[in-house]
Amino acid sequence: MYAVDELSKVLKVLGDPTRLTMLKQMEAGEQCACSFVDRFDISQPAISRHLKMLRQAGLLLERRDKQWIHYRLNETSPFYPLVVDLLKQVELTEVACTCDVSCDT
Repeated sequence: MYAVDELSKVLKVLGDPTRLTMLKQMEAGEQCACSFVDRFDISQPAISRHLKMLRQAGLLLERRDKQWIHYRLNETSPFYPLVVDLLKQVELTEVACTCDVSCDT
């Protein structure tokens, strides 16, 4: 069971189509931040803001590799099972990262 306050905050974060699509993309594994810039028609600062909100909700973990930041779902989050169940209901077309060959995504 989830506390109403905590669940409400997470659901608000999940209620945005961009953030939900980002999570769906990360369902396949760790993603470089640049892959989100490639996928969405919004600025890099806006992408960073969305990722920050997902991190603050405890749904993401990040790993820095030189100038790249890679994100993945936080499997230790108490909301992880909820997120995984929700993502099973979301359809997404794949978009590959084209930022740089050293990105490794």
